[in-house]
Formats: sequence, structure tokens, C-alpha cells
Amino acid sequence: MKRANHMGAMLSMALTLGSCGSTGGALVVLPFQAGGVARAAPGPMTFNTPTGWNVELTQAVIALGPFYFNVSPPDSQNFRSGTVIIEATEQVVLDALDPTLHDVPGGADGETGPAVAVEIDLFPADSTQSAANQQLLPGTQLKGGTVGVIAGIATKGAAKVPFQGAITIDSNLVTATASLPSLQRVNGAVVQLDFTAAPQTLSLRVDPTAWFQQADFSTFLSGASGTSQVNGVYTWNETSTFLNQLSQGVKLQASVYQFALAPQ
Repeated sequence: MKRANHMGAMLSMALTLGSCGSTGGALVVLPFQAGGVARAAPGPMTFNTPTGWNVELTQAVIALGPFYFNVSPPDSQNFRSGTVIIEATEQVVLDALDPTLHDVPGGADGETGPAVAVEIDLFPADSTQSAANQQLLPGTQLKGGTVGVIAGIATKGAAKVPFQGAITIDSNLVTATASLPSLQRVNGAVVQLDFTAAPQTLSLRVDPTAWFQQADFSTFLSGASGTSQVNGVYTWNETSTFLNQLSQGVKLQASVYQFALAPQ
């Protein structure tokens, strides 16, 4: 009964989020699992970026969720403007270097039908997470904070940049046209999912290499504003160009967040 009430609340919510009403599908409940990109074993990932850097990524942790699956894509400017048919209301803190799929608490539920986009919230670790994760990803939903941490070594020719730092959503970036909630989300990861009445399992794999599509590590070597070096390791703050580039990669609508459905 508790789950049924939750689904009813979700369908009511869909009516208030800019939708034209229920899609008329059957109610469904399904398991939801999440992990890093599929590969043989967990551990560091090595890849080349479009800006010409070779990166060995040794840490890539991110907090994701809740998740809202839209039958019509959300507007790029308006918060929650799509038509939600499936939602997963719990947050998951995910090690993107670990390919193991872990259960997302609460799973997902909603209506049958197609989804073409997924809104993903980017919040600091909430009270459902371990004390260690709350310490690693501090902040609050209402004020922003740390939603991920990364570390590794980037090389390009003779240049070598050990790096470590936080992926943050800074409330100081709020403007008249960019609210904090609009900054705290992936605004519609592109998917092609068909939720059916037959038992299905939903999965998410996160590819952290795509976070670095625009990242230019040369900003550290030039001593750009917002960057610093501590014990030979480069880091950054909220004002740095590097964080802006990284955040744009985290919020990409394609390549990063790979959702799939499989029959049970």
C-alpha cells in the first residue's frame, strides 16, 4: 500500500510539472541499479581528451538523483518542464570507476510508456548516505555544495598535472535567469527507453571520461585564477575556468549517463 500511495503521488506530481496529464499507462514498479562504465575490473581509467591530454583517472565519485524520466523532453530553461512518467526518488553516491551495478534504494516507479530524456539532480550527499559520503560530498540541497570528487594525473608532451578536487554547484552562480535548482541538474540526458508492463530492470552506467571533453589542464600550468598547487597536486575553486569546463561535462545530455532496460 505504501508503494501504491507513492506511485499515486508521483502521477499527481506529473500533472503539476508542466505536463498535459497522465499518459494513460499502467502503473509499474521496477528495480534500478547503477554503476560505472562496463569493463573488466574496477580501478583507474586511462583515456585521451579532445583537448589533447592523456588522463589517468584514479578517483571519480558523484552523487546523482532523484531521477525523472520524461515522455517529452524538458525545456532547457524551465525547471521540471517535461512530462514525467517514471521517477526514482532516492539519491545514489556512485564510484564511476567501479563497473559493478549496485541497487539504488527504492527502485523506480510510474507509468508504462516511452521516455526520451532523464532529468538528474546533482545534490551533495543527503542524510540517507553514509557518514563517509556526507563528509566527502558536503553541502545542502538549498545552498549547493560538493556533488563529486575527482583525482588523477593528466599529461601532454612534457607537461604533467597531478590533480584532485571537487565538482561543486556554487549558489553564487545564481542569476535572474539561472536559478539554483536549474544549476543542480543534468537537464535531460538523452535516452530511448520503453517502459512496459512486463517485469523489467532499469540500469544506469556513468562514463566519467566524458566529463573531461572540454577540460584544459594547461590552465593549472599558467597559474590561472581559481587554481592552486598543494604538495605538488593541482586543485581549483568555484571561480576557476577548469571547474566550469568540468561542470559542463558532468551536465552533458549525451555520452555520460547511459540508461538501459532489461527483462527480468
